[in-house]
Amino acid sequence: MKDCKSCGMNYDTDDYGFCPYCGEVPEDGAETSGAAAKQDKPEPEVQPKDKKLRPATGKLKYAIVGLVALVVIAAAVSGIFALNGSAVTVPDKYETIQEAIDAAEDGDEIVVGVGVYRENIDFNGKNIILRSTDPDDPEVVDQTIIDGGGSGTVVSFRSGEGEGAVLSGFTVTRGNGILISGGSSPVIENCVIEDNTAEFGAGMAIFDSSPTIRNNTIIGNSGFLGGGMFIEESSPRIEGNRIVRNRAEMGSGMVIISGSEPLVIDNHIAENTAVRLGGGIVIAVDSRPTIQGNTVTGNRAERNGGGILIEESEPLIEGNTISRNYAANGAGLFIVNSLSSALRIAGNSFIDNIASIAGGGLYMEGSSPILEDNSFTDNVSEHLGGGAAVYNSTPVFRLNLFENNEASGDEGGGAIWVSADSVLEISDPDDNTYLQNTPDDLYQE
Repeated sequence: MKDCKSCGMNYDTDDYGFCPYCGEVPEDGAETSGAAAKQDKPEPEVQPKDKKLRPATGKLKYAIVGLVALVVIAAAVSGIFALNGSAVTVPDKYETIQEAIDAAEDGDEIVVGVGVYRENIDFNGKNIILRSTDPDDPEVVDQTIIDGGGSGTVVSFRSGEGEGAVLSGFTVTRGNGILISGGSSPVIENCVIEDNTAEFGAGMAIFDSSPTIRNNTIIGNSGFLGGGMFIEESSPRIEGNRIVRNRAEMGSGMVIISGSEPLVIDNHIAENTAVRLGGGIVIAVDSRPTIQGNTVTGNRAERNGGGILIEESEPLIEGNTISRNYAANGAGLFIVNSLSSALRIAGNSFIDNIASIAGGGLYMEGSSPILEDNSFTDNVSEHLGGGAAVYNSTPVFRLNLFENNEASGDEGGGAIWVSADSVLEISDPDDNTYLQNTPDDLYQE
């Protein structure tokens, strides 16, 4: 071993003919038993000026080598951490998603590679993140499939999972969709939920829970109540989803019942079809949801409530666009047996809705809503109430616009048709605006 006279570091001369730390070459005559000595060759004669340069050159050379080595090591370490951050758990480490869930602990993240996973999975009360490799890429979501095999719930949260339980970036299909119950509050995001069937909530069923449902597409599901979604005794946040082309006997897009108080915000609810009632949304049995900023369009109910149906409930319906829906009565909105004045309908646009019997934009019976700052435009009824039909009710109409609505029946009511047993509360003078309604604006039976 030798102490370097330049930097003071100790090194093995059997391995090095120079200091590996600073590049210093030993002076002539110094003890060297390293690699150069082993070669048993005399050191070539060096001119004095060159001898002075050799240590400096060595230092520079090995300083550069050391720096490169550090960069390489740092890059390697960085690569390892990047790999761990995006490493595929299933199927690389576990063959099935359920195996990975069973092995996970709270706070873990499971990453699932592209593929079809034919299984029915349960989070089993674990607050873990389950995601595809890129939940923001629609192609990855479409190709990362949890297939329920034609029966049973595809994904279950039923053991009190909290907000730390996340399902992100999957296609959930061919089963009973997603079940959330037992006081659970998971996050479901960036998923496609399609081609599921169930009696209640074919796409998603929520019981006694408060999940966050955001940025999903719920499409092509079929059920009896709630083709797309069924909500009972729950208060979920449902935001930014596409709920489209679902089918049901009632509430083909969504059913909200039994004291539920969800926030339904900024969703696109379109082209859903109900055999009987509520093409887009059904709100019933003492429920108080906030329905705000949604587009409810192109939905159909063969009987009542093409866009939204309200029964015995007090929702806030605010700032929605309700357009191009169809029903026999209440193509845009149907309200029945909701006498509380807490039922408020404000700032909505009812456009191009068509009723085959009564209430192109709105139909109410046995109800007392407050309607304020809404616009009813280009709605049609083939008989009564192009804009609105009022039966046995006591509504308040303030500051609404009725423009270019049409009723084709002899009794008319291009803007509003009012039955003899109704009391319509309007300011004096009337602060609603009526423009070009056919055959008239107001018709009182």
